Order: sequence, then structure tokens, then C-alpha cells
Amino acid sequence: MDAAMALAILFLCVLLLSFVAIAFLLARHYCLRCRRDADHEAQRPHHQPRYELALPPSESPPPSAAAAASDKVGDAAPRRLAWREVEALTGGFDEAAVVGRGGSSAVYLARLRGGSPVAVKVHRWCGGGERRLRAFRQELDLLRRLRHPNIVALLAYSDDHEEGGALVLEYLPGGTLAERLHGASATSTPPLPWPHRMRALHDVACALEHLHGGAPPVVHGDVSASNVLLLGEGAAGARLCDLGSACEGFSAAVAPTRAAVGSPGYADPFFLRTGIVSKSSDVYSFGVLMLEAITGMPAAAGPPGGGREEENLAARVLRAWRRGVDVEVDARLGEAAAGGYDDEEARDVAGVAVECLAPQPGLRPTMAQVRAAVAEKAARSIARAGYGQKHIQLSKLMELT
Repeated sequence: MDAAMALAILFLCVLLLSFVAIAFLLARHYCLRCRRDADHEAQRPHHQPRYELALPPSESPPPSAAAAASDKVGDAAPRRLAWREVEALTGGFDEAAVVGRGGSSAVYLARLRGGSPVAVKVHRWCGGGERRLRAFRQELDLLRRLRHPNIVALLAYSDDHEEGGALVLEYLPGGTLAERLHGASATSTPPLPWPHRMRALHDVACALEHLHGGAPPVVHGDVSASNVLLLGEGAAGARLCDLGSACEGFSAAVAPTRAAVGSPGYADPFFLRTGIVSKSSDVYSFGVLMLEAITGMPAAAGPPGGGREEENLAARVLRAWRRGVDVEVDARLGEAAAGGYDDEEARDVAGVAVECLAPQPGLRPTMAQVRAAVAEKAARSIARAGYGQKHIQLSKLMELT
């Protein structure tokens, strides 16, 4: 009887201690959240900022700050906005201001009080549930911590609305690399010069090297020409964007995931077979991006023709390369004497791309090795693109008031 009583008392003591521990953890979590919210609030100005509405698509935006300053990224922390401020910035989510759409987001062109254009990426997770919310949180968290001159900069954000969130990003007037290579602008304007293509590849390689070398490392998960933004305004250079599919930490080393599948034509075949994503998955996608910049051809195959399904760009190039056939350079580009490209340089850069497309991840180079190779093989073109010229001063854009 005494033993049973002792066990009962011991059980009650353990139960009581468990309740105390849980209460302590909940109180600690609440205090940390209150402190974080107080820190966010302290960063906000005491007066409401004044905004100008987005420009209609028919109007040409004024010269962007992205065309006129330095490569150094500002250190100011992104501001946290109320949802009503996002509504004001986008003109009540005016459809005329939409400059791009994704699966769960719309991008609005807006202007700050000082006249600087910005891109407001508005996410909606109604209908997409937890997956869309998780992608938004992932991108927001990474952009708040990552500050690199070749990754699109986060200027402000809103994350406290029950139906959606918003990211206020620097605006790059050059559009996406996909638009310049394959879109309407590719036929209405001169082709993107070879030096600008090499500069863009080097900038994206720098961004990926930074992501992969971080602590913890980050896998982008969706490297594609649509996620490469060009500076424009006559300036060469590019920024990598869209981190909604990224994996961080152990998942960025090697881990099974269903989140990062990549875009059609860019997805790593090893990932498609095994479901395992790694930093080598980004290397493969970057190899496809290199081929796309060299050939001017889209990464994904078009609709079936000739009675059989067409191959993606990577498959076609690899099949020809194994037969000793060089990668065909975009026919819209002239020879080197006419300001076009150098045959030897194009062949060397194509060789780096082929190395990135090795079937086994272990046979692919790291992004640090790829970046160094691009810098070496395309050194003359990168120099012609004005690698040392200054482009953007984010400190001005960070002043939302």
C-alpha cells in the first residue's frame, strides 16, 4: 500500500512539473513574440508615408534608381507595412498596374513618394492553403536575411493579413531574361547583346554561389530565365529573384522534398527520378540557363511536332555534343567584328554548361567553380558589358517615407 501511494505521489509530481514546464514555454514564446512585434513597430515612422499610385502600362516609368547608382546593397532593415499601406501603394490593387503574374501572386508597378518605382508582389493564399502561405513565409524570411547585390532586394513587406501578404521589391526596368530572349520584346527590340548575356550569367552565378555558401546553405530550387531580372536602362547586369521554392539548412545539402521541382526544361532529371534536391540541382538548372543564353532557344520543348514529342533544350544539346557538334549560338547575334560574340569564347562557355548537366550530381561542379569558370571563359565579354560600372543605390529606395 505504501509503495502504491508513493508511486501515485511521484506520478502527480511529474505531472505537475510537466504542466509548469509547458506553462513556462508558452509564456516564453509569448514574450518573444511581443518583443519581436515591438521591434517591428519601433522601426516604423511615427507618421504615415505618402504614396503615389502605380503608373498605367501605357506610360513609360521615369528612369529607375536602378540605372543610376552603386552595386553596394544598403544595410537598412525592410519596413513592415500594414495591409492598408499595401492597398494604397497599389492603388487598391489596380489591375492596370499589374506587370506580372505567378501561380499565387500578382506584381504591381508602384511609385514611392520620392518617385522611385518599386515592384509590389502580392500573394494570395485563399484556395492554395498552407502551401502558398509556406512559400510566402519562406521567401520573406530569406529576403529579410539575404543582402547581396545580385539578389533582388526586399524594401518592405506586409505579413499580418489573414488572406494574403506582400513583398515590396526593388524594380528593375529591364524585365526578365526570358522576356528579352523569347518574349515580345525579343522581336520588337534588338537582341540582347552577347556581353550582356555573359554578364547576366556571371551575376546569377554569383548569387547562387552566395546562397550555396551560406550558413546554413540555401538551394534556390527554381533557377530559370523567368527568375532573372535585368537592370535595363542601358546597363548590363542581373538579379536573381523568387525564393519561394528555396530549401534551407539540411534540405539545402541533400534532402527529399516535393517543394523544389523547378520549371519545365530546367528541372534536374536526378531530382525527378529520386525526389532528392541538392545544391547540384541548382547547378543543373544553371547549366540549362547558360545554354538558353547562348542559343537564344527556350529551355522547354514546344508542342509536339512531326509526329513525335520534341526534346528539351538540354537533351538536344547533350545529344549533339556527344557527337562532337558544337552548341549553336543564337543566329540573331553577329560576329565579333560587328559587336557580336567570339566563337572560341562561346565554345568554352558552352563547355562549362555541359559540365553542369552531368547526369550524376556528384559529377557536376560546384557553383563556386562554375562562377570562376564563367568569369575566366567570358572575361572579355563581361569587361565589355561594363562590369565595374555602378548601377543601384538601395539606401535611397529603403527610405519609404
